[in-house]
Amino acid sequence: MEKIVHEFLQHARATWRRRWWILPIAWLVCLVGWVYVHNLPDVYEADSRVFVNTQSVLDPLLRGMTVRPDTEQRLRMITSTLLSRDNLEQIARDSDLDVLIGNSSLDAHVSLLRSGLTLEGGQRDNIYRVSFRHHNPDVAHQVVRETVNLFMERGMGDSRLDLTTSQQFIERQLESYERQLQEKEEEIEQFKRDNARFLSGDGNFYSRLERAREQLRQVRLQEREAQSRLQTLQRRAAESSGPAAVARYQNPELDRRINDMQENLDAMRQRFTDEHPDVVSTRRILNELEERREREAAEYARNPSTIQMPGSGGSDPLEVAITETQSELASLRTRVQDFEERVETLEGDVDRAPAVESELTSLTRNYDVLRDSYRQLQNRREQAVMSGEVEMQTDSVDFRVLEPPRRPSAPASPDRPLLATGILLLGLGAGTGFAFLLSQMRRTVGDSRQLAEVTGRPVLGTVSRVRTSNHRRRRFSELVFFALGVGSLLLVFAAVMTLYLTGSANVIDDLIRVLR
Repeated sequence: MEKIVHEFLQHARATWRRRWWILPIAWLVCLVGWVYVHNLPDVYEADSRVFVNTQSVLDPLLRGMTVRPDTEQRLRMITSTLLSRDNLEQIARDSDLDVLIGNSSLDAHVSLLRSGLTLEGGQRDNIYRVSFRHHNPDVAHQVVRETVNLFMERGMGDSRLDLTTSQQFIERQLESYERQLQEKEEEIEQFKRDNARFLSGDGNFYSRLERAREQLRQVRLQEREAQSRLQTLQRRAAESSGPAAVARYQNPELDRRINDMQENLDAMRQRFTDEHPDVVSTRRILNELEERREREAAEYARNPSTIQMPGSGGSDPLEVAITETQSELASLRTRVQDFEERVETLEGDVDRAPAVESELTSLTRNYDVLRDSYRQLQNRREQAVMSGEVEMQTDSVDFRVLEPPRRPSAPASPDRPLLATGILLLGLGAGTGFAFLLSQMRRTVGDSRQLAEVTGRPVLGTVSRVRTSNHRRRRFSELVFFALGVGSLLLVFAAVMTLYLTGSANVIDDLIRVLR
């Protein structure tokens, strides 16, 4: 530490010996610097503060009924795009920069705005500060005012424009879905008409085929049961027949049934064709009844003793049961034939039916998807309409100008007092540095200790310097002259600072004009 202090003192003494270089360099730097600072153009700054309130009481009340835009995201988008070229061009036009600046180049205006216009804040409290600097205070004021107006216009108008655009888009989509639904409905109707025989009945094709097969099995079972019952009745009739005979064979019941069947057949032939299943079944039963009557008459003619003719006094229950069973058996045979034809038809369509059902399922699925989308769009349209009403009657984002832009009366920069102080320090530092540089270039030995370090030899003694009275007077005069030089420099600095701080800098302009 002692060595460092000793070296510092050596450098200080060496610099002091060349102190006369400090004054001219300091004066030169300070005068040139102060003139330069004074000639710097004034820059005026206009600013404004805007508070953006994104909280609305309607948001919790209308949640689920309206679609409220994300105000925070929209505000971030507005602030990030406010200084885009399109907006800067609009600000330049609205501010009449071509008139105020005297330059009609739009690119120059955009470059000027991009370099000087700033938008700050909005991180936590949603308070934004718009500022702009220019040499002309009117330009700064106009630019800040138009920027604030554009900022508020974008914030309040974009959401309503977005809602209008959204409603128009939803309306166009609804019209498109309506056309598609009509086309799908017509396509499904035409497909059903073309494939009616594959789609009739309940359930799908395989369930109808299985039901038809099950019905055929049941009818066949009933036919076998009726056939077995008829055989039993006939066997019992053969066993219980006695020597009862009549002169003529008559069966009024059978004749009545034949007449009834004939009337039914005539009535059905008026409504249906001869190939209708009911007509075919009735004709078959009629033929069987007629054959039965002929067969019984023939048997009665051959062996009247074995046939009991229904008479006027009563009828044999066994013969009645046989007749009913035979009728039931004939009806069951007709039903068996009908179900066989139905099963045969379904089995013939077994290859085509699945493809038809798949096509119908696909058409129906697409139709259901379109219908669900159409209903969702209808709900969205109602929400968009209500959202539009809310946006038109209320403001989701409230802009409040806390500090309106004002025309600056005093320049914001340059800070001439601070620059003048810096130039004074720079001048003194430059003079001191130059003196120190000369001391290093022309080094001298200042004491015995330094001499011993340079020569590497021990110093046996030193010869003291005797200062005479003339020498002392001259030294004092030099100190006074140096102090006067530094003091005058500080006095000029004080005068400059006084002029700047009191707003009387125009005196310097007058002085410069006089000197010129």
